[in-house]
Amino acid sequence: MTNYGLVIDQERCIGCHSCAMSCKQENNVPMGQAWNRVLTVGGDHIDTPEGSYPEDGDDGTLEMSYQPTACQHCENAPCVKVCPVNATYKRDDGIVEIDYDKCIGCRYCMAACPYNARVFNWDEPQHLPEEGTGDVEERPQGVVEKCTFCSHRVEEGLDPACVVNCPADARIFGDLDDDGSTVSQYVAEYDTNQLLDEKGTDPKTYYIQGEMSPGRPWKGKELESELDEQPTAEEAGDPDSEKSMQGATADPVWGDD
Repeated sequence: MTNYGLVIDQERCIGCHSCAMSCKQENNVPMGQAWNRVLTVGGDHIDTPEGSYPEDGDDGTLEMSYQPTACQHCENAPCVKVCPVNATYKRDDGIVEIDYDKCIGCRYCMAACPYNARVFNWDEPQHLPEEGTGDVEERPQGVVEKCTFCSHRVEEGLDPACVVNCPADARIFGDLDDDGSTVSQYVAEYDTNQLLDEKGTDPKTYYIQGEMSPGRPWKGKELESELDEQPTAEEAGDPDSEKSMQGATADPVWGDD
């Protein structure tokens, strides 16, 4: 059975917020709301480094670490358990969705989510342009909404918008139950972690830290399972492949000056 999940390589992430902007555009997210966020560990505001500036000739300790965050589509999703009207549910493919016709706006799911991944439409949603964006209908006032792994795209055999539009190829989406998929290979072979794994939610989003992976190994919008030819072992990040390791450790090429 298909079980969709996401790997985010934090060593490749450059904090450009393309994932957040792509998500907002594709999913018709209203003004003032965000399903996909890129946090930093240095402060409450975005793009805030941690550490200190150089003083009195000493070296500084400034460091910028990016933490992309959205709905984790947990295996043991607390939001599903607390919804009194079953508006939040988990699909057969593992994606956690919301039935907006059922949602009564009680916000129990927001309180239960340890990742602060949901937003609530307190007011009538506003968009620029006014007619909205993307291929997803506007959600009404008084409901909770969140990331859906772009399920409307997945159903068409396309990767989520944030995955396709990441310029650093830091996001890899696919079937975690398929041992041959790139997403499964990366979870198995790299040092990955899940956010707040001590909560027992078993998130479907995994983060690579410490060693840079080759990243998403193909171009285009298709899901890996929809490709006419599957990525080779080298392209898929096989750790036994010399080419793969070169891709993981080589300096980035920014183009000619």
